[in-house]
Amino acid sequence: MFHKVHHNDPYLNVSTAFRLHFLEVLMISLMKALLIVSLGVEGTWLLANEGVITFFTMLHHTNISLLGERFLGRVIITPYLHRVHHSTHHDEHDRNYGAVLSIWDRLFGTLAEMKPVAIGIKGNSPQDIINLIKFGFILQTQTPPSVQPADLDAMIAEAAYYKAEKRGFYPGNDLRDWLKAKSEIIRLVYGEEQVKTSLMQKWKDLVGIVDNAFSVRNRKYQ
Repeated sequence: MFHKVHHNDPYLNVSTAFRLHFLEVLMISLMKALLIVSLGVEGTWLLANEGVITFFTMLHHTNISLLGERFLGRVIITPYLHRVHHSTHHDEHDRNYGAVLSIWDRLFGTLAEMKPVAIGIKGNSPQDIINLIKFGFILQTQTPPSVQPADLDAMIAEAAYYKAEKRGFYPGNDLRDWLKAKSEIIRLVYGEEQVKTSLMQKWKDLVGIVDNAFSVRNRKYQ
């Protein structure tokens, strides 16, 4: 919640490294202090650690390209690697968490070498210091992606086509392929609850059709 203040900067530069909500800084400092006391870290090692991390944090937030940057990225976090972590797209910014070494992201499968779609966070957010402090207290929930009906139909049609292709386009399974594809796409886009709602509505519609058919037949024979 507080860290989004750091991510809402639409243009990365050295100042972005220090763009942190004061409560986030306080929480991190308290956790560090607890570890320093409990582990008995010496002052020299502590100073060296803070110096290295501060240098690299400033480095990978710069808006520059380094010579041999992609080669350096095999070992350390460089600006082009860290920019992905500031992407507006969720599947991109959940990457490249490292502060100094890129080996951790490689080890845990979170490394991505790509150019982000855009920098910052989606939607409007303040840029002045007072409103940024207030912004840190606002809890934002992630909304599901919106898909236009035409796009959704196209996705379902493509999925149904591949299902039919796997069957060798054997006739008689068209409707089953379409319904199964629709269920999978709705689950992928909207989640499990929407699928349950959709299936319940289909059942109600089917029951209504059967009831109407029996009503018509009964009236016909009366």
